[in-house]
Amino acid sequence: MQKSTANQSQYLLQSVDNALRLLNLFSGEDRLSLTEIAARMGCGKTIAYRLAYTLESRGFLCRGEDGKYSLGMRLFTLGQKVLSEKSYLPLVVPLLDQLTQTVNESTHLVTWESLHHVILLYESLPNQSLRVEMSKTISSRPPHLTSTGLALLATKTDDEIREYANTVIFEKKTTYSISSKEQLDEDIRFTREHGYAINNQRFEEGAISIAVPIFKRGGTSADFSISVSGPSTRMTARQDTILKELFSTAQKISALL
Repeated sequence: MQKSTANQSQYLLQSVDNALRLLNLFSGEDRLSLTEIAARMGCGKTIAYRLAYTLESRGFLCRGEDGKYSLGMRLFTLGQKVLSEKSYLPLVVPLLDQLTQTVNESTHLVTWESLHHVILLYESLPNQSLRVEMSKTISSRPPHLTSTGLALLATKTDDEIREYANTVIFEKKTTYSISSKEQLDEDIRFTREHGYAINNQRFEEGAISIAVPIFKRGGTSADFSISVSGPSTRMTARQDTILKELFSTAQKISALL
């Protein structure tokens, strides 16, 4: 039985949580000064310095000659370890590349990082001057504002979705963004009924993304999702064709897991 978010909070070690929050600041930034870290953490510079110093001493951050911090090589080492354990990736990558060639749009493989974050495992880009790229931004996007995140979220239990809805911030990125629990419920129902999720300019004007969940054998909650993303000017008229290729690729990937 899973503990609720409220119950889990009592087990958090604040200093560790703060250090991890600091590292997460670099999801969307390459380098940050101590002043920027303190401002984004909402803490004093003394606390920010002690956190940054500790992480630097352990190799998780490094500080340049200008005093700005960036991610350290210890994270690279750990990341390589994670990738080496993902034995399915070498098998899945060719399928995503083939999907990209077939539909001539960007394709993505995504998995959960936590209930409130998804992480990009692989991105395959088409030979198009106008294309959608998400490798540097997806981890900072709420799952309900991405087709891959919504496809994953829809396979969760009603209790888990309720927990997500009660704790997420419904920030409007565009005029089409989901901005309420009611809108989220509508998108969840659509995704469950049709087997795919669509992000029609929810996060970025002019961009559409369609995703389908991927289940391991016997699984009821999806571990991965794949998507096709592109400009709305190209995606809208080709939705049926793209969906056919997405479902076909998802079945092939699922058979490998």
